Amino acid sequence: MLHLYPGKVRGLHYHPHFVEYLLFVEGSGVLVTKDDADDPDCKEEFIHVSRGICTRTPAGIMHAVHAITPLTFIAMLTKPWDECDPPLVQVEPLPHTLERK
Repeated sequence: MLHLYPGKVRGLHYHPHFVEYLLFVEGSGVLVTKDDADDPDCKEEFIHVSRGICTRTPAGIMHAVHAITPLTFIAMLTKPWDECDPPLVQVEPLPHTLERK
């Protein structure tokens, strides 16, 4: 279970070994995804999230969650975290995302 305060960001990262489901249980925010960090023509997708929304992010897809209000969500993985090497790959923030400076 993750809690984010308004204006905070969880990400930008991807998981090479598992699919991640996020179930949003309180608040509102935006899930930003992008298929390829090295392709400037690859568009970001912005998904508005709030209570009751469940998202699926495939392995290898970069993503970040941006909190608009206090946001609570549950991350569910399709493979145990400790069995993945690495479980997460951090990516530098994209210049035109909602990332706050």
